[in-house]
Amino acid sequence: MNRVRLGIAILLVLVLISGGTVWYVHQQTTRLLAQLDVLEDAIDNGPLEAAEEPFAEFERQWEKTEVLLNIMVWRERVSEIDVSVSHLNPMRVSDCDELRSEMTELRMRLVHLHDFEMPSWKNIL
Repeated sequence: MNRVRLGIAILLVLVLISGGTVWYVHQQTTRLLAQLDVLEDAIDNGPLEAAEEPFAEFERQWEKTEVLLNIMVWRERVSEIDVSVSHLNPMRVSDCDELRSEMTELRMRLVHLHDFEMPSWKNIL
């Protein structure tokens, strides 16, 4: 009887950890996508020099998020996002024409991370 209880407890812990991981990835990708919207508004509504604070805030948020995502998600997906984030500020400073393209690619990678970490029949089968 103790083995059954122990087995159920282990399964329950695994389900709770998995649910917590899904919740964290959902929360952080949603927050990063919202901050990316703020960055796009800052680019559209003014000079790039004035958008320094939103870009710095986005980088700080990503650095916090990246630590736990490296534990929860495949490293390759996090690395791709990290490369895109590291390109944003230098492109903003140099007034690069590819900034909008890099932001679109970053958005695509964040959505991809969100979609593929959520449990669905498409991901299971």
